[in-house]
Amino acid sequence: MCAHEGKQYSNGSTFISQGSFRLKCVTFHNLTSTLEVLSCITPAGIEIPIGSQLEERDKVFECTSGNVTLKSSPGRSGKCRGVYNVQDEWVEDSFKLQCTPYGKVELKSCITKDGVEIPLGSAKRVPAGYALECVQIDGNVALRTAKTFDCETGAGEIKKFGETWNEGNFVRRCVNYGVSSIIGCYLDGVGSIGLNQNVTSGNLFYMCINQNDQFKFRTLKAQQ
Repeated sequence: MCAHEGKQYSNGSTFISQGSFRLKCVTFHNLTSTLEVLSCITPAGIEIPIGSQLEERDKVFECTSGNVTLKSSPGRSGKCRGVYNVQDEWVEDSFKLQCTPYGKVELKSCITKDGVEIPLGSAKRVPAGYALECVQIDGNVALRTAKTFDCETGAGEIKKFGETWNEGNFVRRCVNYGVSSIIGCYLDGVGSIGLNQNVTSGNLFYMCINQNDQFKFRTLKAQQ
């Protein structure tokens, strides 16, 4: 006989304990006895063999082997963090998250302080003029400046990193972080003029000025 929770059970008989396990009474020749766990029982009353799992409603139940326990985790339609439904999206700190099946939270994008959304693995230019990228590094996601990124001209054309072009009276180069840097001046019929250099052509004097990162192109009458 086996005693369990104030009741007696005969050898070979089975019963459900705590609503979660099916037990069996095993009596030996020396009249000692033990209770053997045969399976787990879900809240809906479905029996799960040891070492197996079953999806029931919005949860997955697993009957673990060894020290037998009944574990539960979110199912395909289970909520994330007990709050969000599958496909729901929300923002935490600088990241947009999405609830996916089985209660898994997936990071979709980074959000800049200006509210610009950058998908994971992508880069975008922010209002300040430089580019930021949303990247995964050693298992962690970071929002950082994008060192090599295309530049955009005033006319909306895209220029590759390292490319130079003329825009108005200035020569620009696409440098780190998607910034178009002024590297000189330009005038049709005269050509390029280096920063803080002057050129005389005919009776005109041209000045390409960089003063404390303030760029100016001036045309004066040449002194006779």
